[in-house]
Amino acid sequence: MSEYQYYEFQSVDRPLTQSEQEAISKLSSRAQISSSRAIFLYNYGDFPGQEKQVLIKYFDAMFYIANWGSLQLMFRFPKGLIDIELMQKYCVEDIVEVSEINDFVILEISINEEEGFDGWIEGEGNLSSLIGLRQEILQGDYRLLYLAWLKGITYLDELDDEDEDERDDDDENDDENDDKEGLEPPVPPNFGKLSSSLQAFIDIFEVDEHLLKAAISASVTKPSIPESSITEAIKKLDRSEVDTLLLRLLKGESNLSIELRNKLSAMIEVKQDQNPGKRTIRQLLASAEKEEKQEEERRGKEAKAARIKELEALAKRETAVWEDIDALIQKGTSSSYDEVVPLLLKLQDLAEYQKQTVKFFTLVQQLHNKYSSRSALKRRLLKANLL
Repeated sequence: MSEYQYYEFQSVDRPLTQSEQEAISKLSSRAQISSSRAIFLYNYGDFPGQEKQVLIKYFDAMFYIANWGSLQLMFRFPKGLIDIELMQKYCVEDIVEVSEINDFVILEISINEEEGFDGWIEGEGNLSSLIGLRQEILQGDYRLLYLAWLKGITYLDELDDEDEDERDDDDENDDENDDKEGLEPPVPPNFGKLSSSLQAFIDIFEVDEHLLKAAISASVTKPSIPESSITEAIKKLDRSEVDTLLLRLLKGESNLSIELRNKLSAMIEVKQDQNPGKRTIRQLLASAEKEEKQEEERRGKEAKAARIKELEALAKRETAVWEDIDALIQKGTSSSYDEVVPLLLKLQDLAEYQKQTVKFFTLVQQLHNKYSSRSALKRRLLKANLL
């Protein structure tokens, strides 16, 4: 299997200077550099440096994928604009990590699938579909963190299942108690309608749909803040504070609107019910398993209903189908014989549904007797267990 590694970095808050672009280009001759993006693609060899350090120094986001199963997403945030303590509640060891480095907070989501990815993978375009998640977090929307936590506990549960045959029973029970009795973090609001970036994360990181459905059932809808309340909060700002904000705005300072929005929101009291995360991981996994079984039952019922509908339609034209079969046999060609068998199998299915299997095989035998000299037809009927 050929090697494929794809690294992409993006800058959001400011463009890269010419000197910064030149410094990044020196990392690798394969680099594709612009004022807002850098791409490194390898079919052999490795990234010549530490991608986390490159992110911290130059960029705001990074996406990495390798065909052997590695998947990584990182965001860099200005430290003063996000709730670090809340973000850390969603951490899963070695999978979802939040760290403070210099004036930044780094969110790192990493998955390593031991069996690699199925089929062809493509890194191009993934970070562009995910980049909106950074802005959502800056605006106080932590749904990504919860989705990453869900992926983390699913991944650990899958590893636990793979290793359970190698464990002693007592040790296994101890591990399950340690790993699965922990509580979920707070469930963010507004999971009823996902942004395109959140949906892209679900698709790319393959968040389990059944666990997701079971988990977000506890999500509430966040009430919007009335414009009148925002206006009243603005009036409470000191004149000197307003002058400072206007000056910073003229200087084109990035993320100023987010800082102001956070400040005004803190001045406005909005009563909101939130799920504090009282379910255990074990309960969530059990709910997901139940959800999956219910989905299978629903699909089974739909398939059964569709089959019955199809069979009842076939019953109305059964005589015509037998006539079609006879006409096809009379043609005496290989292709016409190939058409006969599927039609007979459908009639066999109908006979089983109507509990007339004996009658069906009697008619097939009569058909065979009528055309007993057709050896090619007989071979096909025997192969399909129709004789």
